[in-house]
Amino acid sequence: MTTTTSVKDPVCGMDIDAARAAGKSDHDGQTYYFCSASCKQKFDAAPAKYAGTSGGPTNERKSCCS
Repeated sequence: MTTTTSVKDPVCGMDIDAARAAGKSDHDGQTYYFCSASCKQKFDAAPAKYAGTSGGPTNERKSCCS
């Protein structure tokens, strides 16, 4: 039996499977998962801007997402 944990990329708002995330970062004791290296890079540059947010519109693919 395989279960997936759906999480939201805090930068673009895309729902992703945590096990298949392109990257992850820890900030203030919480782990954040990303759909692409670009979203992770944006988060790492300014985590306070994205931490605790739901990101952009759900499942809308933006140019950062690959």
